Amino acid sequence: MLGEFCHRDIEFMQEECVHKARLFHFKNAIFILLPLIISFLMCNVCWAYSGVPGQVRIGLYFNDDKTKQYTALSSFTVDSESGLQIGSYSDSGFTVLTEETTNNAIIIRKDAFYVNNKGTLTEYSPESAAIPDGEKIGAYHANLGGSYDSYYAMTAQLEEYKKNGIDAYPVFSDTWQIWSGFYLDENAAQVALGGIADYSVIPPSSKRIVILSSDGQVKLMYDSVNGAFRVYPHEGGSPSLFKLNSDNKKVFRGGLEVLRQTGSDMTVINVLPTEEYLYGVVPGEIGAGSHVEALKAQAVAARTYTLNNLSKYSHLKFNLCTTTYSQVYKGYSVEDKATNKAIDDTKGEIVTYKGKPAAVFYFSSSGGKTEDVKNVWGSEDYPYLVSVDDPYESGKSWHYNWQVSYTAQKIGEIMTKRGYKLGNIQAVFITKRSEAGRATELVVKGANDQRIYTNGNTRSFLSLDSQWFDITTDSDVAVLKQDGSSSNTQLSGKKVMTSSGVKTISTSNNVSIISSNNTKKTVPAVPTTYIFTGKGWGHGIGMSQEGAKGMANAGLTYKEILTHYFTGTKVE
Repeated sequence: MLGEFCHRDIEFMQEECVHKARLFHFKNAIFILLPLIISFLMCNVCWAYSGVPGQVRIGLYFNDDKTKQYTALSSFTVDSESGLQIGSYSDSGFTVLTEETTNNAIIIRKDAFYVNNKGTLTEYSPESAAIPDGEKIGAYHANLGGSYDSYYAMTAQLEEYKKNGIDAYPVFSDTWQIWSGFYLDENAAQVALGGIADYSVIPPSSKRIVILSSDGQVKLMYDSVNGAFRVYPHEGGSPSLFKLNSDNKKVFRGGLEVLRQTGSDMTVINVLPTEEYLYGVVPGEIGAGSHVEALKAQAVAARTYTLNNLSKYSHLKFNLCTTTYSQVYKGYSVEDKATNKAIDDTKGEIVTYKGKPAAVFYFSSSGGKTEDVKNVWGSEDYPYLVSVDDPYESGKSWHYNWQVSYTAQKIGEIMTKRGYKLGNIQAVFITKRSEAGRATELVVKGANDQRIYTNGNTRSFLSLDSQWFDITTDSDVAVLKQDGSSSNTQLSGKKVMTSSGVKTISTSNNVSIISSNNTKKTVPAVPTTYIFTGKGWGHGIGMSQEGAKGMANAGLTYKEILTHYFTGTKVE
């Protein structure tokens, strides 16, 4: 289900699509210039809409204060059945710096201070008052000499250092260098290298990345200023895939880029063709077992959403994330032949409005009618995001009908936690509804103050399944009207006639009621429990996925499905 945080970012990000050449191939410590093209980096789609890239950048691990997502890693592993190419990416393409020719995993970690406690690394700050116990790993190094034009040019000297027992390893710092050690401070470096005349101590940096083999030996220190660190699986797989942290659910196409950024250190990005990205989106969003026309509708909707949100995470140097803050993306592990075919069969197709990509959204279940965007996100700029009937959705679909209860005490705790000092909750009631029937204004009334929620916040204030709901309480009383109909009301504050005259019902007492059939019932004057009974699941804007399934099962095509939900649009 498309996330609730997608509607704000619909700008386009221009990105040049260029052919990326593999510049160097590393084998047996010898670099040979090869004019080979890395096919999985090429622009593989000729888009009709200018400015759309053939590839996307998906944030797998990162920190983001805007969305409160904090998943950045200090260390992780990568492996591939076909082996790995490890290198640097710049405007001129991808340069292979070293390789892992087996299916063994490599370790990628920040160059930082760690404590190794029985094989578990914990990052720490030297300035910290409490440093964990264990073997310390530092971020000071020693540059043993000068710079080299190529890896080959320094191999003899590197091997000489190793023969002499020096912990030396190759460093790519836009030139090749030989460094040694992971020292805790400058003095430790000087003590360790006292017998070497020509060296300089390298202080810690917030940009370096360390690449280690599976046995913990340093394969490469990456310290480039002009490039970005990337890893690709060797070609030859069908398809070529890589895996993170030996997790079979973290298998991806394309390549991996790692950035050390302030506030999001390390940022791990999956770089891959747009269409292959959709392979990992569509089955997770709608289910591969759905009718083929529903799958096609989802493919086109997901592709259009992607193009409209390429700048969503531009502040972190990628396009979209893997969660409902963007579109759910699970990579190769969820791919299915049926959804891949639906994506291939609609390749390049998007939803347009007046010749431009439409701002497309989708959700799980409407409950029978979608909603106008102005009643959810407050915008009136999208004439195709309006309420439409959803008659084909199954009444048995997940969360078509739902019910949830909250105590007055729990609602009060939630309000207090958010900084609203309302006092004891006395009432929660809807004051406005949309034409479709969804709540557009709701009041939470306390003894001291009240809080008014509007549009989509009438749902999000309690994380309800949708905006389409009614509220009943344990203090509701059915009152007969003069026209013979009845309605529920709460007695707190109401004036009633008693044997001793007119009185106002206190908010602190229970009330005894005698019904028309002479049955006595006691209810609280002020509700202690609120029951929310509703229909549908999601924000309600655009395409209902359950509705799309129903339309497809009824014989409608994917284009008919999309143009039904997005009024006045085309699929082209």
